[in-house]
Amino acid sequence: MRTTAFVSLLVSTLAAAASGCGISVEADVPDVQVTQRGLTFSGVAGGSLGGDMSMARSYSQDHDKLDFPEGLESEVKTLSVSLRATGGVDDLAFIHYMRITMAPDDGSAATELGVYEPARDAAAGKEISLTTLNPVNLFDAWNTDKAKFTLEIVGALPEHDWTGDVTAHFSGKIKYKY
Repeated sequence: MRTTAFVSLLVSTLAAAASGCGISVEADVPDVQVTQRGLTFSGVAGGSLGGDMSMARSYSQDHDKLDFPEGLESEVKTLSVSLRATGGVDDLAFIHYMRITMAPDDGSAATELGVYEPARDAAAGKEISLTTLNPVNLFDAWNTDKAKFTLEIVGALPEHDWTGDVTAHFSGKIKYKY
């Protein structure tokens, strides 16, 4: 049955091409998960004395540059991002604000992937997840050899070092018009 449907699609496409009609093919790329494991966040002296303090932690993600042919339009969007404590802290409730950005290695400006601002007295546990409500196309950041991610964290930060994993979920779409 699948072979018959594929042959029918192929014949229809070739017939359209022969008659001078344009061909357009579109495919969704399954969700991709990228995890940076074991990030160390340095303790902040005086962090437990009260009041919010801030810190930033950046890391690079190496990947091969995507090399697509002419006429191919691509789109990569962030679906969600999470931070999971893996050592040094049992609860991320000390985080009152978190922002994560992504920038290509070509010096372009960073793009915000998402922001976390918990409701008053919300319980966080070992993992904070944020969903990107208005995802933007990040293809340019992935069309380089490396991308830089930066987490900005505000809260009653621990005085000792702690570790965590950051996971980002992406999806994509590829279009080809002839």
